[in-house]
This record gives sequence, C-alpha cells and structure tokens, in this order.
Amino acid sequence: MCKCFNDGASPSVPRYKRLPRNVVPSHYVLEIAPDLEKFTFAGRQEVSISVLEKTSQIELHSADLEIFDSFVEREDGTRLAARVSFDAANEIAIFNFEGVIGTGEWKLHTKFTGVLNDRLKGFYRSFWKDKDGKQHTIAVTQFEACDARRAFPCWDEPDRKATFEVSLIVDKSLTALSNTKVVKEELLASDDGSAEFPLPGFVSKGKKRVSYAKTIKMSTYLVAFVVGEFVSSKPVMVNGKEIRVWAVPGREHLMSFGLQVAAASTDFYENYFKLPFQGDKIDHIAIPDFAAGAMENHGCITYRETALLVDLATATFAAIFRVALVVAHETAHNIHFGNTVTMEDWDGLWLNETFANFMEYLFVNNWKPEWKANEEFALQRAAAFRTDSLKSTHSIQTDIKHPDQIDEMFDIITYVKGHSVMHQLYYYVGDEVFRNALQAYFKKHIFGNTKISDLWDALEKSSEDLEVNEPVRHIMDNWVLKPGHPVMEVKAADEEGCVTITQRRFQFIDDPSDKTYWPIPVMFRAERADGSVVERKFVFDKPSETVYVGNDFKYVVFNADGNGFYRVVYSKELDAKLAANLDKMNVVERFNLVNDSWAAVRAGVESAADYLAMVKLFVNEDDPNVWAIIAGSVKTLYRLTSGDERKAMTQFIVELATPMYQKLGWIPSDKEPVQTRELRGQLIGILGTIGEVAEVRQKANSYFDAWKLDRSSVDANIVPDIVSILAYTGNEARYDEFVNLAQAATNPQEELRFLGALTAFRDEKLLARTVEKCLSEHIRTQDAPSIYSALFSNEEADQLAWDFLIANFDKMEKAYPQSGFVRLCAAASSLDEPQLEKSVREFFATRKVKSGDMAIAQMLEQLEINARLRRDHTAPLGSHLVAMASSNKVTV
Repeated sequence: MCKCFNDGASPSVPRYKRLPRNVVPSHYVLEIAPDLEKFTFAGRQEVSISVLEKTSQIELHSADLEIFDSFVEREDGTRLAARVSFDAANEIAIFNFEGVIGTGEWKLHTKFTGVLNDRLKGFYRSFWKDKDGKQHTIAVTQFEACDARRAFPCWDEPDRKATFEVSLIVDKSLTALSNTKVVKEELLASDDGSAEFPLPGFVSKGKKRVSYAKTIKMSTYLVAFVVGEFVSSKPVMVNGKEIRVWAVPGREHLMSFGLQVAAASTDFYENYFKLPFQGDKIDHIAIPDFAAGAMENHGCITYRETALLVDLATATFAAIFRVALVVAHETAHNIHFGNTVTMEDWDGLWLNETFANFMEYLFVNNWKPEWKANEEFALQRAAAFRTDSLKSTHSIQTDIKHPDQIDEMFDIITYVKGHSVMHQLYYYVGDEVFRNALQAYFKKHIFGNTKISDLWDALEKSSEDLEVNEPVRHIMDNWVLKPGHPVMEVKAADEEGCVTITQRRFQFIDDPSDKTYWPIPVMFRAERADGSVVERKFVFDKPSETVYVGNDFKYVVFNADGNGFYRVVYSKELDAKLAANLDKMNVVERFNLVNDSWAAVRAGVESAADYLAMVKLFVNEDDPNVWAIIAGSVKTLYRLTSGDERKAMTQFIVELATPMYQKLGWIPSDKEPVQTRELRGQLIGILGTIGEVAEVRQKANSYFDAWKLDRSSVDANIVPDIVSILAYTGNEARYDEFVNLAQAATNPQEELRFLGALTAFRDEKLLARTVEKCLSEHIRTQDAPSIYSALFSNEEADQLAWDFLIANFDKMEKAYPQSGFVRLCAAASSLDEPQLEKSVREFFATRKVKSGDMAIAQMLEQLEINARLRRDHTAPLGSHLVAMASSNKVTV
C-alpha cells in the first residue's frame, strides 16, 4: 500500500497505458438503443479519423462491451474488415485489420452491445417509484472519468476531443435527452428492426429515433444520454439559450429554485468572462440514483436529486445553499471551466474542479450577498486543512500513474484546497487581474486543452498589463505542486513596533526534518495606540522575517480577512491582545482563530484545557460557522470522557451554549438573517443531545408534533436538530415513526433526514436494524455509504458497525458505488478506541480497496492522530474537568 502520495503514486506503480497517437478521431456519428426491460443496449457508430502513420491496427478504449461487424472505409470505397481482441487490464479494444490502412481520412465503423449496469457508472440503470408504488426504470450515463468506454468504443482521454452526432432509439412514450437540442424525431417501422437498426435482438415496434444536433468539439467524458419518464420545468431563455430543469413525475414542485440558479449563474458567467456558452441549450436533470453530486455533461447536466431539487417552503438554508452551489458549479464547467477549455490529462483535473468550485462561491457571493458565502466556505476550507495536515496528503496537481488514481483525485484536496489557494490568489491580486486573465485564457484556448503554464501565462500577463506585477507563477507553482501548507508563528520582535514571523510545514504528526516553505501572500491588519488601523500585504517567501507593525499596537491579525490557506499561531502575549479585541475580528478571522487552536490540540502542541479556556471567550458568538467548529471540537472532547468527567463536560457545554440559546429562543423574527436561524438550530441540537437539557428535549417533542401537523409551523432550520434530539433519546416507536416518515417524504432532503437519523439512536437493537437496512432495498446504494459511515461516530454503534463491515465487506463493496465505498472505509478513522483501532489496522493491512489506496492511507493516519488524542488528552482533560467542578466553576 502506498503510504505517501506526494508524487501521486508509489514509484513501483507503472504509468498506465495511453492510446497510440497515430490515429486521430474528429467526429462520431453514434446511435444507441437502450432496452429498459432487459437492462441492455445496442449501438453502432461511424467515427471520422485521420490516420497519421500507416497501420494495420487501431486501438480504442472499450470496457464491458461486445464489439462486432467492424471495418474502416475510405471515400474511394476501399474497405478493410477487422478482428477485435481485448487488452482487459488496460480496457483497450485492439482492431486488427486484414490489410494496411494508409495515411489520410477514413471512417471507422463498429457495432456493439452492452449491459445497463447497476454500478452508477458508464451507461447504467436507475429506478424510481410513483405514488402507487409502481417501479419505473431510467437509463442514464456517468462517464467521468474513464467510463464512456462502457457505452461505446472511443478514444477515452481528455485531449482526444471530437464532435458528436447522437441518435437514441427509445420507446415512443419516453423522454430522451442528450447534449444538444433534438433536430429530428421519427417513429420506426413496426417490423423486426432489421432495416432500421440491424443488431441482434432489436425490435423496432413502438420505438422512435431521436436525433440531436452536432455537439461542440469536446472530450468523451462529457457525452451524455438520459432516457426515461421525465417532466420539465418551463423553459427560461438566457441570452438566447434555453434553460430547463427535468425530474421524474411528481417532483415538479421542487424545480423552481434550481431553475433560478441555473438561469442566474449562466448569465453571470457569460457576462463575467465576456464569452457565451458554446451550445444551444442547457438541461439540468435530477436522477434518482447518482453516485456523485452532479456531472457537467455539456448541455445535459445530471444531478443527484438533493443537489438540484428543493422545496423552498420547507427546506433548511443549508439545503438551499447546497443546491445553489452545485448548480453554479456545474454551470461554471459548461461556461467554460473544463468543457470548452479542458485539461490535457487527468493530472490537471484541478484546472477543471478548482475553478468551478471557486466560481460557484464567487457567483453566489454576487447573487445573494446576504448569504455571506465566503463565511460559509470557512467550514469547507477547514476540512481541506485537516486532510492537508497529513503526511499522506498530495499536491493539487499530481502525476497519475494508474487509472485507479484518477478517481482518487476527485477529493477534497483537488476541489477545496485548490479552491482555497485560488481564493487566496484572487483576494491578493484583485478581481480585475483575475477576470482579465481568465477572459484571455478562454479566448485563446477555446475547444482546446491546456496545462498549468497556460494559466500562469495569462495571469502574469494580466498582472503586468494592469501594473500590479505580482509574481503569480512563483506563488502558484509552489502552492499547486507542493503538498501541505504552512503554519505562521507570530511573536513580538526585539525591535520596537515589530513582530517576527516564521513559517514551517504544519502536520498533525510533526516531521522536524521537513524544511518546506511557501511564498505566502500575507495580509495583516493592526490597530495602533492612536486608534488608527494599518493594513499591509506582501509575499513572505523565506523561513523567517521581521515586520514593522506600529509602536504600541493594540493587536495584530495575520491572515487578515481569512483568505489565506495557512495557519497562524501567536505567542501568548499576542494571543492575549487578540482575546481582548475579539469584537474587532470578522467572522472568518474568528473562525480561523478557533480552528487553528483546535488544530494545535490535535497536533499535540496545545492542551485541551487551554483550548477550552479559549473557547469560553466565545460564549456570545453569534455566527453559525464559528459555532460549528466549536461544537465539533467540543463533541470530540466529550467522547474522551466518562463518569464524573463526562458530567462536568456536559455542564461545560450547557454553560457555553445556554446564553445565546436563551437570547435566540425557538421562534425566529421576520427580519433575522439566515445565519441566526442556522445558529438557533445548532444550539438546540447540542443542548438537547449531549447537553441533556430536559426543557430543550420537551420542547423538541412538542415542536415535532406541531411540525407533523403543519410543516410551515416550525422554522425549517431547527427541524434537523429536533430530529437529532428525538433520535438520540428515542425508542422503538420513534424509530418506526422515522422509517415511515422517510418512506412518505415528498422531497429527497426529508427522506435523507429521517434515514440519517436512524444512525443516531442509542439502542443497540435499533442500531442493528439500521446496519441491516444499509445493505437492503430500503436505502439507495447512493445514500447507504454516507449513512453507514455515521454509525462509526456513534459510541453505541461503532463496534456493531465495524463487525458488520468486516463480515460483509465483499457484499458491500459490490453493492455500493466505488466512490461511496471508499468514503465509507475512510470513515473508520473514527474508531479510535484501542481495540477497535487495532482491528482496523489489522484488517486493512490485508484488504485492498479499489481506487482507495490514498483514502485508506489517510484514514489510517487520521486514526493514529485520533487515537493519540484519546491516549494523551483523556486523563489530563478529565482531571481538569473534575477540578473545575470541585472549585464550583462547573456545577455537576
């Protein structure tokens, strides 16, 4: 198993086989007929190719397909038949021709058949039930990264771009969608199909052929087909393009918000980049079974239902915000991050995902400034910090040496760390430099493929043109090509009015021999004795530096505004100055102060007692994001306690949360911001669960009864926390009620809320039922891994869930989507009790998880860190809590 992924793979792994470059595809004419009853499909295609060197062999990607009747043909009528063999290990079909194919233009003809699989990748089947319980089937594609080859033989590499003309043959009653608008729809003759579509077993009776306009030049992973019973929203025209939302019947009432976001983000991006969407329409389609969050297929975007559909009348702000972000993310890909301008190879995946992630927040910040998207982003960035603090992290751009590693790169480092360093650069150089650079970059490379240097060229030229002259390449090469991130240590210097800053790599398991340092785009703010505030920015690209702040300064904040991807630790003297001026720090600065302090505890350089003393300063904190990091850390420390120590910890939590809880109450005012509504739910949730406050639990019961009678009678943002309290305190009757509410839910968020709550009960018999449900038809395979993962964090379920995973590992791996199963295994980092930790290590020493080498290495390292936290902090934390109780600082 690879223990360090700094270069993307262990040196012993050979680079995966690429297709030869002697044949270049330019245009596919592709016709596919799915059978939604037999779960099969048949297809034929004609690919226009340029042969650059004469050959008797052509290689294409193909997986899980039967290929036959293959030949090449030239305009003069020359025709050469092929025998097809397979290199299964590399998923390559080898066409061996009966003669030599000369240089020039040819057409490659193939016919093929395949299976609509149940693995949520390639061309697969999805199911939904109508109000009468009747099951219906959908056929849908998910090709990124390397699964177009499971639907048709192709050159399945990002830089082998071509145009596509697609036709789908489907039952006449079904909707069929693809990347472009329909140009022709015709009923087929009612015969055996031999004339219409000469493939084995095909019957044309009751079928129609739907033909679509030619696509733009694009990569194979962006091709899409969706076939089934769908209804659409009304179309909205945005700068001449038709925008729609599609879903299965019965979901019409959930479409309006997704449509709003789709239209607004399309308009925003087209204006921001001064370059229109390259296509004739954009469909946004909700799929009942979907492994990822969404997929940016050009003009035919597919989504998990919770990422597109939402009921504005009953949804939490978190659910609405997620839909806004995901729709904006996929629209950004379509205009133009990835779809028209694409990375050369998968090692440049971040060029697609980093920018789409960054742009989703930029759009939402402009569209709904009252949502304060950058403050919400702090939580995502904190999660990226956690992974990037491991030895087993990887650089944002990573050399890919095996196809399995491609799937591994769809992770928090590529998406969120990448976004974070781009966010850092954006706020350092400014919007004008950034926007002008991207406009030039897209115009120069449209329909092409790019590498990292192309982007730096555009940014450096824009910086020079606007006389900003920041060293973009120097800064960004270091951040993109190096794993990890720095911690900046700040202390008073000997020189009056100065501070000394030093940097080193931050890791939870410290490595003193690691001398890596970064060019940090530093921004700091200080208040001087006369009340004036000074702000400065500079690039800190050495191990240590002395910086003038101002004589007799009251406080200084490094990483001012919190846009940098680095941690800051202050000396006790400077820490005290900040503590006295918390009201002068903005939300993200306060968030970072807490998050960096908690990281120091996990790294073993700060005590839990000192951390709790700092947290007490935030008793009046009114931001839900700051409170979320406090609550998460306090819950972790709570798990380290038992007996009297736990009683003292519970009381600490109550005293921390009660003042703001009492201030906010249960009923929101009409004018309060969404942040206050989120905070109210968080406070209710922690007080009613581990806070054990009887009054909160009683109110949770009464509010839930009111909610069942009238969903609008209770603020949606406290409903998830009410549900969590009722599960935490619940019995079998409550469990059965939640199962029934999940089945009766009229929107996907509510269904998942009650299914997820089944992991929070504390009765072992009930939890055993939850475990079983995760490997049954009661929970969709797309949802089961994340639901099951939550069991590992439940003290009453962790052993049960782990034992079941060991006993059913092969079944679960086969049943769940590959990416979901990897995430489930990664959640075992929570199993930090000594015996469980030992069992986890022994098990994964002999079991390999496909596309999971890096995730398992990171899980094991996280497990080591969590076990160390338990081992080193349990006793001193307990003593501290008991001492607090005995001195009446905490009443037990």
